[in-house]
This record gives sequence, C-alpha cells and structure tokens, in this order.
Amino acid sequence: MTYAARLTVVGCGHMGLAIVRGLLGATPRPRILAVETNPERRKVLRTVEGLTVGAELAITAGDFVVLAIPPQAFGAFAAAERHRFTADTPVLSVMAGLTARTIADALGTTQVVRAIPNTPSEVFEGMSVYYAEPAVTEATVAQADLLLASIGQALRVDVEELVDDATAICGGGPAFVSYIVDAFCQFATSRGFSESAGRAMAAQVFGGTATLIRHSDKPPMQLCREVMTPNGTTERGIAAFDAAELKVSVLAALTASAHRSRELASALSAGAHPRNDG
Repeated sequence: MTYAARLTVVGCGHMGLAIVRGLLGATPRPRILAVETNPERRKVLRTVEGLTVGAELAITAGDFVVLAIPPQAFGAFAAAERHRFTADTPVLSVMAGLTARTIADALGTTQVVRAIPNTPSEVFEGMSVYYAEPAVTEATVAQADLLLASIGQALRVDVEELVDDATAICGGGPAFVSYIVDAFCQFATSRGFSESAGRAMAAQVFGGTATLIRHSDKPPMQLCREVMTPNGTTERGIAAFDAAELKVSVLAALTASAHRSRELASALSAGAHPRNDG
C-alpha cells in the first residue's frame, strides 16, 4: 500500500512535528502539508526540507488528515472547520483524551482512527496504539497503520479504553523513562563523570536493555534476576528499590496518567460538539 495523495497534519507542536519529521525520513517520502496557526512555528516549519506549510486548513479529495492540535482546542477547531469535512474524510487523531466517537460526531465524518503515538517517532522508534470503530473502512485503517508504522511500531486494539492506558504507557512513557535516566545521569556526574559521559552511559544502558528485552523470550524480571548475584551489588540496589517501593510508585504514576486520559475524555467531549444551525 502507498500513502494517501496528501497527508495534512493539523498542528505541529512537539507531537505533530515529531510525526512530520519521522514521515519526511520515510521511504518513499509522502507528500505532507503542515497546517499551523502559530506564525513562529510556521517559520520553523518552513526550514524543514520537503514540507509544505500553510496557516489555513484546506481538504481536497484523497487527503488523509492527521489531527495533532491540543485536545482543549478541538472544540473551537471543530466549530470553525467542520464544513470542510465530509462523511468519508479519513482522520487520524493523536489528541489525548478525545474519543473516536466525540471526534467523529464533531466533524461529521465516520472515518476516525484514534491513536496515541509518542515523541520517539521523530527518530523512527515510536510506539503507537490505535483504535478504529466498526464503521471505519479497512482502507482508512490501513492508511493509519502505514503512517504509524513508518515512524515506529504500531498496535491496533479492539477496545478503545485501552488507548487511555496506552496514553500512560506509550504517550507519557518517554517522559517517565527520561525522568529515570536523569537520575542515572545525576549519579554519574556526582561521582566525577562528565555530563556527556553520564548521558552516554545511561542512554546505552537503557537502549541496550530495551533491545535485549525486545529480542529475548524471557520476562523482564527474569532478566533482572540473572544480573543479581547473591549478596552482590545489583541485589543491594534492587533491595533499595523495593524498600522505597519503586515499583509501586511506577504503577501509581501509570494509573494516574491513564485516569487523567479518561478524565480528559469526559471533560472535553462536552465542549467538542459544534452547534449545527444548518
């Protein structure tokens, strides 16, 4: 399968720009229009080779629309732009919290795929989880899958609530991992390593371990135990984690993040439906 005639990416903040940069590095390179209302961001986008930039949305036949605007801005967007969408306009939403049904009703299209990608998409290492309602055609689903797979791994789920949980795991995951990596870097510099050396060590440890987990059929905790020799240095460190209830804290953070995604869905859905006087 090939890309749609044109990918129209609406909103190029951190996530939108990560998707655009990832797609521009794909082979073959798709035709992309970035729609951004912020003039300062437009200046930045115009320096990106191979990207067409505009301030206003214009949808033509064959376009595949990617919505990457802040979810809080969707209500106003839908009210202003609903007339540009048809019942068959394919849409991929990467807005946290907003359900596929809310987006479909607000825009008047049946073809909405809801996804949660993440910022490593910029370096083709993204992890995206997506959902499509039964009315969405296989062609729309295939186009969404092609787009998401071009910037990393993509996983389709049959229950939309799982996208909220994926928001915690995948969407917030890079921030959570970076938070922990920062602790590794702080420890390294506190012991006399340079900042660049600490960063290099921490990045390689996390990246290498992720690759090991991906290619191993062993559960992560088995890989953990295999490093822990009795009364050794690693065992002492894991004991400190357990004493601090680190795993409990991580689970609490993921649960809180997923709960917030559901809260957003409930709060935002009320303001996402434009008034239809026609």
